[in-house]
Amino acid sequence: MTRKILFSLVLLATISLTAQEKKWSVEANYPTSIGDDLGNDNPAIIDLGLKYRFLEIGFARLGAGINAGVFRDDLRTFADGETFDFDETNWVIQPKVFMEFKIPALEKLRPSIGLGYTAITSKFDGDFPGLEEGSSETSTDGGININLGLSYDITKRFFIQAQYDYIQYNIENPGLSDIEQDLGFLKFGAGFRF
Repeated sequence: MTRKILFSLVLLATISLTAQEKKWSVEANYPTSIGDDLGNDNPAIIDLGLKYRFLEIGFARLGAGINAGVFRDDLRTFADGETFDFDETNWVIQPKVFMEFKIPALEKLRPSIGLGYTAITSKFDGDFPGLEEGSSETSTDGGININLGLSYDITKRFFIQAQYDYIQYNIENPGLSDIEQDLGFLKFGAGFRF
């Protein structure tokens, strides 16, 4: 009987300590494109993220994460005697490694820095001059991503955050010179740790 009680207490303590670490988090953000235009600088819909913290080093935690966002616009313009009528959708996938810092005097505030890659898949559906009506075109390009973030704990599990992503974006143009752009996303959102 004593062994069962002791085992139960050890198991309960282990679960409690593990639950306090909160290695996982999910987040939902509203991104705004700043810097060079993303495609036709179309508006954002949402950005969702998942993070896992796997190593604690003093006052810092090292982790890996991924964000996925969607930007979409319906463009109808008439320029130089040509009609453009198409839908543009950009899917943004951002895997990264990050370091989150604990500030002893400000326990609820957590700055972070991350490094990763951003892949952007752009799809255009509609009418383009010089192409057949109702055509569709898809391209995928990407670049290195640097992320700076700041979160504030509302409770032990729920937080709000702001983050900035700088992307050195490379667009490959077959037969032409490649285009380099400096993209930026400013994201505001909330998340849950578990």
